[in-house]
Amino acid sequence: MKNFIHNRNIPINIFFLLILFCSLLGRIKIPIANLGIHYFFLPIISFAIIGLNFKYVANTFKKHKVILIILGIFYLWMWTSSLISPFPKTSITYSIKYSIYFLLFIAFLFLNHKNIKASSFYYRCILYLLEIMAILGFVEALFPNLWIFSLLKYPSFHPQIGSIMQNPNQFGVIVAIGLCLSIILEKQKTISKAELYISEFIFIISLALSASRNAWLVFIVGMFLLLIYKIISFRKMILIISLWILCIVSIPVSTYRAGLGDSQIFPLLNLFLADPIETKLPSPVGSALSRFALWQAAISEIIKRPIAGLGIGVFPDHIGVKVFGFKGFHAHNIFLNVLVELGIPGLFIFTSFLVRLGYLAKSANPIIVIPITMFLASQMFDFFVEDYTFTTIEFCFLAAASNSRSRVKSQFVVS
Repeated sequence: MKNFIHNRNIPINIFFLLILFCSLLGRIKIPIANLGIHYFFLPIISFAIIGLNFKYVANTFKKHKVILIILGIFYLWMWTSSLISPFPKTSITYSIKYSIYFLLFIAFLFLNHKNIKASSFYYRCILYLLEIMAILGFVEALFPNLWIFSLLKYPSFHPQIGSIMQNPNQFGVIVAIGLCLSIILEKQKTISKAELYISEFIFIISLALSASRNAWLVFIVGMFLLLIYKIISFRKMILIISLWILCIVSIPVSTYRAGLGDSQIFPLLNLFLADPIETKLPSPVGSALSRFALWQAAISEIIKRPIAGLGIGVFPDHIGVKVFGFKGFHAHNIFLNVLVELGIPGLFIFTSFLVRLGYLAKSANPIIVIPITMFLASQMFDFFVEDYTFTTIEFCFLAAASNSRSRVKSQFVVS
């Protein structure tokens, strides 16, 4: 099986790039079905990767038997829950959509399997994609009505910046992960210092432009993980955080969500200069208070259906809409969302999957462990499964973790 990716007439690496590209096309619809074309292309590309390596299927299943069985049981329960859901049409629709991730996971297993050089290529590709999205975030700040945003992105949250992702929260989290990824890649000599400095500049400003408090928390988590793994020194961590804080206090969009006025220079000063009575705070829908309302609604539904759950995708379409008046609000916690939609068995299977991945990745390269930890941390206060770009990149790292059981963690020296 050695170097099987490189021995193909059709370069498999191209398929990885196609997966990343197609995950961005959710807003472009198939005219007749009114579905995003990514629902069409992502399964085709996944099947193509599996087909090109079909003779290795048995060997791959043997090596990843436990994780694939757990994931298979999870999807089987997801479909069972959907069929007995009080909203079967909604749940079955989402089950079809989310089954694409299972195919992507298997495809990523083939792409990563015993191919360390190719894995470095994949991580660089992800980094460059995130840099492009971050640059488009700058463009969005200047030209929010540019045609590319009308074509590729969901309704604008301007003055918050979401680039071509569904929401500023996803965008903020993904650039925070990109920042940590660039630091790790430079430490592993995969990218140059010049590339690192460019990445840091782009990602730090984009993180502020997103005005996502969830992303800011994830960024702090990432910085401490880099410190724990001795990838950065304490001095460099303080420097990066200081630059980030400077961006927050000097970029007006960063304080938009806090209702601190519209000064163009150091807007946080408005908090101290303005009359407290005149300071306008954001509505609960746009603040952290909204999460408590969603958690309360989720717990209420869990009590009603603790075993089978509501069915996948039902909460944002039928329960969250009752809380705030429009669709799209998940339970804003990945474990709570799984519990309310798939019940106690679903949560148990999902937790087993994470525990197994944790076991496989315990001695993995930090380039795998740190992003996965940040992906999971970001969904303690949100849930991003419907953003195909976000979740596709996440599943790439999950597959890498599954492949990492025999790899030894790289050693780093703090500079």
